[in-house]
Amino acid sequence: MNAMNRIRVLVRSRGTGTDIFRTLVSLSCQDIGPQRLEIVLAATDVGLHTGREAKLLHSAFDFQQVQVLDARGLSPAQALNLAATSGDAEHLALVPEGARLHPQFLSRCLTAMQGRKSAQAAFCEHTAGALDLLAFSRRPPFRPEQLVRRNAVGPAVLIQRTAWDIMCGLRPTLGYFLWDFWLRLALAGGRIHQVAGILASCPPMPRLSPELDGRAKALLVVSTPGAFEPDVCRWALALLRGETWAAPFAPGVVPAPRDVAALFAGLAPPLRPGSPGWEQRQRRSA
Repeated sequence: MNAMNRIRVLVRSRGTGTDIFRTLVSLSCQDIGPQRLEIVLAATDVGLHTGREAKLLHSAFDFQQVQVLDARGLSPAQALNLAATSGDAEHLALVPEGARLHPQFLSRCLTAMQGRKSAQAAFCEHTAGALDLLAFSRRPPFRPEQLVRRNAVGPAVLIQRTAWDIMCGLRPTLGYFLWDFWLRLALAGGRIHQVAGILASCPPMPRLSPELDGRAKALLVVSTPGAFEPDVCRWALALLRGETWAAPFAPGVVPAPRDVAALFAGLAPPLRPGSPGWEQRQRRSA
């Protein structure tokens, strides 16, 4: 790969405080050099990034470019899609505001995407926790099959631009739009590689209420034909219709067919790490 190939870094920014500052600092310290990075801030308050002091701060980092886009009134998915629309960089990096990246984050992701089994996206272990309410813990190695149960891809990711374009970016109509993107990419034959080691300290993943979480997962299921088992599709349609047996299930987790059968039979869902019962050290007998 040409050492001068650029990376377009997409950041949805909601301010100019310490969160965005620490993210820009960690990007400027990447071992591939800041001159290879095009920083795009999709800002909900453009004025905070276009003043004299903000421009001096941006120039001090020595990036190839710092572009500020007006993302007022846009959803997070729409803001990221807007940030990705222009430029000719071969890779896109999704970096959440407030993330601190190891200096080797981008270089190790680039290396992982090359070689005999090249990948279309790469991510690393991180400290953000997950949608299933678990704090960071060592998880099994990533496998694409995990995406039908939970979003197993971290929040800081490097993606080939061609893969992003083929997938037409993010679908703003879905609550779990990033989860949806990784699932569609895997179904299309794209490879997603997990880089070993904790290379990103990210803010906690956003948590939805049980009702919104259930609806977001159900919409994910019905919007991805062929990805989920028939019983899981039955659960999703029932939840969207408001049938009482179709509970939202565990946060950030799509029920497996056996879980759907238990819900339909009126059985209590299994006690999982991160659930209230687990946190209170309650026990249930078989």
